[in-house]
Amino acid sequence: MSATREFELGALWQDSYLRAMAIAASGRTGPLYLVGGYLRDMLLGRSRTRRADLDVVVWGEPEQFGRNLAAALNGSIIRLDPEAVRVIIRSAEGMVQIDISRPKGGTIEDDLAARDFTVNALTVRLDTPPPQPAAPHPPPLIDPTGGLDDLKTKRVRVITPSAFDRDPLRLIRAVRLAAELGFTIEEITRESIVQRASLLGTVAGERLRDELFRILDTVPAAPWIDQLDALQLLRVLVPEAEALKPVPASRPHRLPLWEHSLQTLWSIELLLTNLERLFPDEAVWLRERLNREVEAGVTETAILKLLAVLHDVGKPATRSVRPDGRVRFLGHEHAGLPILARLCARLRLGRPATNLIAGIERYHLWPIHLSSAITVAAKAQYRFFKEGGDAAPLVILHSWADLRATIGEEAEAFAR
Repeated sequence: MSATREFELGALWQDSYLRAMAIAASGRTGPLYLVGGYLRDMLLGRSRTRRADLDVVVWGEPEQFGRNLAAALNGSIIRLDPEAVRVIIRSAEGMVQIDISRPKGGTIEDDLAARDFTVNALTVRLDTPPPQPAAPHPPPLIDPTGGLDDLKTKRVRVITPSAFDRDPLRLIRAVRLAAELGFTIEEITRESIVQRASLLGTVAGERLRDELFRILDTVPAAPWIDQLDALQLLRVLVPEAEALKPVPASRPHRLPLWEHSLQTLWSIELLLTNLERLFPDEAVWLRERLNREVEAGVTETAILKLLAVLHDVGKPATRSVRPDGRVRFLGHEHAGLPILARLCARLRLGRPATNLIAGIERYHLWPIHLSSAITVAAKAQYRFFKEGGDAAPLVILHSWADLRATIGEEAEAFAR
């Protein structure tokens, strides 16, 4: 039996898309339900981003309802499969995607039970109440899996561990959801993820890319890279990072290589939070640049964070010890290029992102070498910006974080 509660959804009928759906559904013989993340975010009071994704379950023919809705909202419609269509609306406010599908199972409760996490298994019926903006009585919230309690206690809980078997992408989605919402992952869910971590290797690269870059875009992302590692997902998602873990500290590095990489990421987080203080003259255009999407769903901020973790990926293969005991990693910035190229190919990154990643890796030592000089000639600065090209500003930000992680903010060389 479904647990149904009255819940004050004050914004429900103030939403133009939901009102349009209620109007388009008038006269239909079957029910229409709003499910998933859009409803979850409304319950949390989270503001809508420039891209919104709505999920709707209908009884009857999804395509016919989709055509009615597209006509009402000036949108277009594409068929996803025989059971689902997508309506796309573009406006000055951004893009909205509305996925319309038949229910999985005979009842709405069956459909919700087949979803991933309890916080995504909430629904309201849209076709019964009057679609006035100030409708006094919002429809009842249908919550068969206890998702509302999980929203209130801020936890991500899988409906059933078999949900990970049905779609292993959900293993990393649990982390992404917790990162974006500021939630914790419930203990049984954590155990289920660890047990099934290897299944992540069966997921298409582009789907993994989308989840990873959304995690990297969160603030701060560093704790969630730790979480991916603790849950045994990082070794499947980015196996290139595993080679960093056995490499011990060596001068001038104060930390072992993997800890140094994580500290570089934390330093990037610090830099991004304090951009206006650290770079007052450049902060405005830097912020705009970092928020830019290099390609769909891939921001420069996320690329900068990814390289913080992986900039030394060429070091294990280039490690040598001199007769005096000094450890060297000569040419590691070049040795890392083919490793990162393989990662980019596996994640189905396009040429713009791949080239930017390569540029940061290739030149990431250059600003550190320049900063060690007492004075830097204008010719040397010009050469750096000429050769670094589009990557040069990000290389400088990366090198600031790399040096801070290497020797510490209190070191004289860092201050210089």
